[in-house]
Amino acid sequence: MSKFRMIIPIVFITSCSGGLSSDYLPLLLETPKRVINSFKSYTPGDNYIQNQKTSFVTVELGAQNATLVLQSIDNKIFTWIGLGNVVFKTYKGFIISTAGLEHNLEIVDPISSIDKLLVNERNILLYTFDNPRLYDLPVSATYINQSRELIELDLFSDDINWQSRIKIEYESNGLPSTSILSLHPFLKPARLRFYYKY
Repeated sequence: MSKFRMIIPIVFITSCSGGLSSDYLPLLLETPKRVINSFKSYTPGDNYIQNQKTSFVTVELGAQNATLVLQSIDNKIFTWIGLGNVVFKTYKGFIISTAGLEHNLEIVDPISSIDKLLVNERNILLYTFDNPRLYDLPVSATYINQSRELIELDLFSDDINWQSRIKIEYESNGLPSTSILSLHPFLKPARLRFYYKY
């Protein structure tokens, strides 16, 4: 059974130091009460969202759904955590690493690589996978469409014949609101919805 199926988020006290701008949010503590709703799309209701004191993200991965809460923000990298040592790290809405899934990923040098990709300075991201183990897989951007509200990317790896699609929508303050991403050749695309508590 996949660890992702039964995730219950736990939050630990975290400092907000590090020069965060006012666009970011305070890290307040509370474990969300409603966590899992397997085998159908999960969107938390207005009451649930309003009653939460910490930011969270809902994740749909195939038929499995979970909620992860914000643990920290470091150098614009958001770390979202759940029970079972499940961790998602995001940068500008891109999932840059996962832990605790059956198949995990990590983007090598994510901040520099993503920033260069978005300004057409470099069109390759390097992925590392853990199951099966694969290091520094080059994945090339074959299509890029971006605006203030949206980023769409098509990525392709000749080495393993894998196509990754990324679509990220942004709020007016520049924070991601929704991300749809292919994470790993053996996983269904993930859909993330971000809920911020300011």
